[in-house]
Formats: sequence, C-alpha cells, structure tokens
Amino acid sequence: MCTVIVGFDPGADTPLLIAALRDEMTSRPWERPARHWPDQPDLVGGRDRLAGGTWLAVDPVRIRVSALLNGWPWDGRMPWEGTYPASRGELPLRALAHTGRDPLHGQDPTLYAPFHLLDADAHRATLHSWDGRCLDTRTLPTGVSVVVNTGLDPDDPRAARHAPEFARTRPDPDLAAAADLEAVWGRWPGLITEAAHAAPRSAGADESGDPTGLIARADLGDGRIWATGSVTLLALDRHTVRYAFTDAPADPGAWRMVDLSTGGRPPE
Repeated sequence: MCTVIVGFDPGADTPLLIAALRDEMTSRPWERPARHWPDQPDLVGGRDRLAGGTWLAVDPVRIRVSALLNGWPWDGRMPWEGTYPASRGELPLRALAHTGRDPLHGQDPTLYAPFHLLDADAHRATLHSWDGRCLDTRTLPTGVSVVVNTGLDPDDPRAARHAPEFARTRPDPDLAAAADLEAVWGRWPGLITEAAHAAPRSAGADESGDPTGLIARADLGDGRIWATGSVTLLALDRHTVRYAFTDAPADPGAWRMVDLSTGGRPPE
C-alpha cells in the first residue's frame, strides 16, 4: 500500500472512512478480498500469494480495520533494499488478532522492513510507524488525513493536493440504510477515477510523472511495471462495515461491493 486516505470523526454517523490505494509490481500475484485465513476466519481482505499476508484486512465482527504501507528507512535507503526475516504482510493480521490498544505489543519490529501500520475502528485511528530505528505511535486527528510512505506527512505532495478535496467531499451516510457505492462513499469513488485518468505518479527513482498523483505507474524495464493495482473503500460505524473494491481504478463501473454477510469467501 502506498496511499491511505482516512476520514476519522468519532462524532459522525460514520466515524471512519478509508480509501486505500495499493501500489505494487504488477507481476506479484494476489487474490481478491475474501476470508483467506483459516486461523482467523472472521477476517476479510486481499491476500498476497507470495507471502500469504495482506495489505489491508477487516474484522466485520469486531468492526475494525488494519492497513499496511511500506515505510521509508531513517537512513534514506530505498525501502526494498535489505533482507528481513518476517513479511510485513503479516502485520495487519497480527493487529486484528490483538484485542488491546497496542497491536504491536510483544512484537520485535526489527524483524520487519520499515512500515506504517494503521489500526482503526469507530472510536480511534492509530498509526504505528517503524523506520528501522524508531517505532513511533500517533493518533490520527479528527478530519481527513493522507498517509503515505513517509507516514502522516501533510507536506507530502499527494497529501497537500488531495486531503482538502477528500475532506470537502467526505460523506457521512447512515450505514444502516446506505449499502451501494454512491450512497456510502458519495464523491470519493469519482475522485479515484479522476486521479486514474490524470498524470500518474512514478517510482522514486524516476523523476517523470506528477508527484501529486494518487495513481502510480512506472515502467522499470525488462517488462517490469510498478503501478496502482487496486483500491479499497471502507466505511465503518459502531455496528456496520461497508467494503468496496476495484482492480481497475480508471473504470467507474469496475467497483464491486464485498458482501461481508456471506463472508466474501474465496471460490472453492
């Protein structure tokens, strides 16, 4: 995950809204959101087929979400350099298995490459950031925040450009009555589509493209493409979760609601 937009307001009808954009090598295999983890049968999320973890998962029973972004190391190295004994993709699963306020309690962060881990529900939204040297935990403020690879960074070009527009159009539906894409998220899906048709953001080593772009695409040569491959929309109140997903953010008709009542189970 490279960009997570969080609209948090504990006094709202819908306290938590999330738009999460996953940037990854297009050759890396993955599976659509479903109940992929038998040892945590309530969790629903997309699954990384290489390491078995996820970039975002939801617990529709406890009404809680955890999302992962790759972090930027404290010493400025590119974030994919180095080897680590554990996959960051297990962190959202670990967070949702933990019932306390500190989902990293008892975990050794040095096992993982740098990361930002969002742990949120209708009551609080917390960001845990590990840069390879220090573990920082902060509470997201009321309002709309944009989390990127440098963390909660309002000066990041993406945050500076898009936070005001997502804040201005933040919906506040009654989730007991709202169940379809527009009723729940209002203008947010349209903002994603517009971003997908604008100039893309490029990889860190490539200075072409628009650094304010939400949607990424970079040709790294030899057939390797790094791009925004999927987008997740979430809305949570104290009793209900709504979940939408697309793997074609430029196509407004490609969004699909994930039916949590039937479990979103993967096909047999």
